[in-house]
Amino acid sequence: MAEMSPYQVLGVSEEASFEEIQSARARLLASLAADEEQQERVEQAYDAILMQRLRLRKEGKIPVPDRIRYAEQRTAPPEPALNLPRPVQKSRWLDTPSVAAVLWPAAILGGLLGWVVLSPEEYPSLQLALGLMTSTYFLYRKERRFLRSFLLALAALILGLALAYALALPLTGGDAPGILLVGMTFGLMWLVTSFLR
Repeated sequence: MAEMSPYQVLGVSEEASFEEIQSARARLLASLAADEEQQERVEQAYDAILMQRLRLRKEGKIPVPDRIRYAEQRTAPPEPALNLPRPVQKSRWLDTPSVAAVLWPAAILGGLLGWVVLSPEEYPSLQLALGLMTSTYFLYRKERRFLRSFLLALAALILGLALAYALALPLTGGDAPGILLVGMTFGLMWLVTSFLR
């Protein structure tokens, strides 16, 4: 008597869907609950069919449904990182960000700086507050530690304003223009947001 194919053991055709094969396996295992030898034969047939179909899929002979993804397709390609000098890349305090991680904060802080340029007669407190929120957000995205992110952004804001006042007051004779204050402050905030770990 000829050996039965795995499809014959399960009682399905070679064109049967995966769901039909699983259903046949479950039905046979339930009906053969007392016969361990026959259950083993059903399991071997099921495994043989799975291995054959996997091989055929890899060879491109069976189309893979769109809803099925292979492990190598799940990960997104890494974003291009900036080429920084090696000592900077190895530093535990400095980060090697992707291009997007540098450009997004620069665009938002630059937009806020543009707002200051368009309205030079008022003190830029709202723009500074929005800059603080922007820096906190981008630092939080990197580290997922809110308090640390907020404190780093606040330190950058305070240090940037102090540096701007220290440089602007001697040059302007006592009245620091908003554009200089915000420009230097946002520059420091951008550096901290983009490159500090």
